[in-house]
Amino acid sequence: MTEPPSGWTPPGDAEQPPPQAGPAPQWGQQAQWGQQAQWGQASGAGWNPPPGWGQPGGPLYGAPPALQPGVVPLRPLALGELLDGAIKIIRRYPRPTLGLSAAIAVVATLINVLFVLVVDPTAGDVTTNADGTGSSFSASFATGSSSAGPGTIVSYLAGLVLTGAMVAVVGKAVLGQPAPTREVWATVRPRLWALLGLSLLTGLIVGAPAAVGIVLAIVLGVSTGGAGLVLGIPLAFVGIGFSVYFYNRLALAAPALVLEKASIGTAMRRSGVLVKGSWWRVFGVLLLAGIIAGVLGLIIATPISLVALFVAGGHSAGTGYLIAQQIGSGLASVLVAPFSAGVRALLYIDQRMRVEGLDVALQAAAMSGTST
Repeated sequence: MTEPPSGWTPPGDAEQPPPQAGPAPQWGQQAQWGQQAQWGQASGAGWNPPPGWGQPGGPLYGAPPALQPGVVPLRPLALGELLDGAIKIIRRYPRPTLGLSAAIAVVATLINVLFVLVVDPTAGDVTTNADGTGSSFSASFATGSSSAGPGTIVSYLAGLVLTGAMVAVVGKAVLGQPAPTREVWATVRPRLWALLGLSLLTGLIVGAPAAVGIVLAIVLGVSTGGAGLVLGIPLAFVGIGFSVYFYNRLALAAPALVLEKASIGTAMRRSGVLVKGSWWRVFGVLLLAGIIAGVLGLIIATPISLVALFVAGGHSAGTGYLIAQQIGSGLASVLVAPFSAGVRALLYIDQRMRVEGLDVALQAAAMSGTST
C-alpha cells in the first residue's frame, strides 16, 4: 500500500492554521494571497491621471487643444476657422474695421454719384423709341458706366489698403489684444503710398493678360470672321487663366508689405513664396470668400435697388435709381470689404504658420504677453 505524502493529515485530524495575509502589495511587486492590488500606485510611486481625465469635457486621448487667446487657435487653420475668424474680427474690433471701410465706401459712393450726374444729367428723362419699346442710348450708357465708374477704381485701390489695415488688426486679434483705431492707422499710414503702388502694379500684372487675350480675340474675330474666333476664343481664355494665376500668386503681397515692412518687390516675392505649394488651397479659400461676399452684398443692396426701381416707375435708367443703386452698393461694401480683407489677412497668417512655423512664435508671444 502506497504511503501518503509527508505532511498529509487525514480528515478529522487537527487542521493547520490558515496562512496569514501579508502587507498591501505595491505595483511592480508580486501580490500576496488574500490581498487586492491598489489602484493609483506603481512601483512605490503615486500615479495621478491627467487633469480633466474622465470628467465632462475633459480630454480622453490625443494632443491637448491648441492655445487660443484671440479669435483663432494658434495653429494652421481650417477653412471654417478662416471664415469664422474674419467675422469675429469685425464683431470684436468694429471701429478699426467697419470705420475704415465706411470711410472708403463714402468716398467711392460720392465719386460714383457725381460721375452719374456728370455723364448724363438728364438720365432721369427716359426717352422712348419710335416703337415705344426702349429707352435712349444715353440712358443705357449712364446705367452701364455708373456701375463701372471711377468709384469702382477707388474701391479697388482702397481694397488693398483695407487689407493692410486688417493685417494690423489681425496681428492683435490672434493674440486677443486691443487694437485701437489710432494705433492701426499709425501702422498703416507709413505704408500707405507703398500700398497704393502695390495695388496699381498688381492690378496691371493681373489685368494685362486678360486684356491682351480678349483684344486679340476681338481683332481676329473682326478681321477673319468665324475662322479667327476659333483661335481667338482660346487665346482669350488663356489670357484670363494667366490673370487668375497672377491674382492668386500675389494675393498675400499687401499683408506682407504691412506686417513685414517689406518693399513692393519683396512683398510680391514673399506672396509667391507663401502661396507656392498651396496654390489651389489659397485659390479655393479666396473664391469661396468672394462668393460669400457677393451673396451678402446682393442681400444688402437688392432691397434698396428694388425700392428705387419702384419709385422710378420701373425705369432702371433714372437718375434717382442710379443714385440709389450706388448708395446700396456702398452700404453693402461697408460689411463685405472688411470680411474679404479679414479672410485675406488671416490666410496670410495661416500660410506663415504652415510654411514658416509662425504659430510657435505666436504661442510664445501669447504666453509672455508681448505683441507680434
